[in-house]
Amino acid sequence: MLNQVGSVTVEGAGVFISIVLIIALIRRRWPMYWALLFAISTLVITNGISGSANLSIFLESITSHTAFYLVSMVLSITLLGHLHREIGAMEEMISKLRLLIRDSRALIIFLPATISLFSSVPGGAIVSAPMVEETGRELKMPPLERAVSNMVYRHLVVLITPFNASLVMASALSGISIAGFLSYTVPVIAIVFIITAIIIYRRYPNSEKTDDSEVQNKGTGVVLLNILYLASPYIIAITLGLAVGVFFPLAILAGIAVCLFINMPPENIRQTLQSRMITLSRGINWSLVISTLAIVIYKDFMLRAESFQQSVHYLLDQGMPLFALIIVLPFVTGFITGNNAAALGISMPILIPLLGPEMMSMRYLGILYLSSYAGYFGSPVHLCTYVTNEYFKTPLYALIKHVNIYGGLMLAVGLLLALLY
Repeated sequence: MLNQVGSVTVEGAGVFISIVLIIALIRRRWPMYWALLFAISTLVITNGISGSANLSIFLESITSHTAFYLVSMVLSITLLGHLHREIGAMEEMISKLRLLIRDSRALIIFLPATISLFSSVPGGAIVSAPMVEETGRELKMPPLERAVSNMVYRHLVVLITPFNASLVMASALSGISIAGFLSYTVPVIAIVFIITAIIIYRRYPNSEKTDDSEVQNKGTGVVLLNILYLASPYIIAITLGLAVGVFFPLAILAGIAVCLFINMPPENIRQTLQSRMITLSRGINWSLVISTLAIVIYKDFMLRAESFQQSVHYLLDQGMPLFALIIVLPFVTGFITGNNAAALGISMPILIPLLGPEMMSMRYLGILYLSSYAGYFGSPVHLCTYVTNEYFKTPLYALIKHVNIYGGLMLAVGLLLALLY
């Protein structure tokens, strides 16, 4: 049996094979939990420890605070997003937003950004694509520019939304709060947003929306209040979780409770509430929940693998700067897998043990997180790239090239701001 050999070479081979399996199976569109299951099995077979010891690692992992926090966050986030969409609040909120923003240049920025802020479904760029298409036509924007705008403005905001599962994972694995990560990523994205907005505003003439009868009849204030009302489940969750310090899954549950009563008809309240509870129960993304738990288990088995840590130390001993490794490893894994969670699940367990207490700060962890996201963002196997390319019928290579330019800009701004931490 391989697990009786106990050699560093066999263990190292197992670690390497586990990473290759994750990358290869994800590229073949396998569900992430299957890829991780095979990867974990490979580590168990090759780590050279007893079956009881492997079982102990497994049980400690699934009962850990990290596992509980991540799973409860993923469950609550997906439930809130599902309910908000299914009761029509998301669509109504976007339509109200279109009434307030009359400049098409601003609209092509804020539509995909707003949708991504309140919706984290895989391949979600397809949701905003029709709106970007219509607005881009008004600006006489070529299809490639529309496709790039749809990708860029959706994913800039995904990086900083507290409901981003990858942000939740980075927080749980590192021990740095979500607010801590946001203190780094929000300024980065604000600067990139300004730069990209200047590009659009300078290249395209002003185009005003003409259908503003509802705004004229009801007033801007009323329309804005309607938008805040429709967004209230998220506003309440963010306020309780970030500003007040309530345990974030409980804060999101409070948002779900509010969402249940949005646009509640005055008649048949009980029947409508029962229907919405059924809708809510159907919103559990079991694939994402199982994958999240599998990442935690994989991380814990990786932390026990001495061979890979020795390999990384060898690279460092040969003169490779640790800071360079913090940038390169997450970026490469994100680019190859097209999955930010997988990139973090692979790179964080490898890199975190190398960081001393003085390096467990946002200067380094922020770059690690941002680099994994930049790699995933510009990956040719990123699902949003595929659906955006299919919708706008653009040359795939040209789309990937332009998206990676913005990913490089994001990473460059992040590196400059990291000097301030």
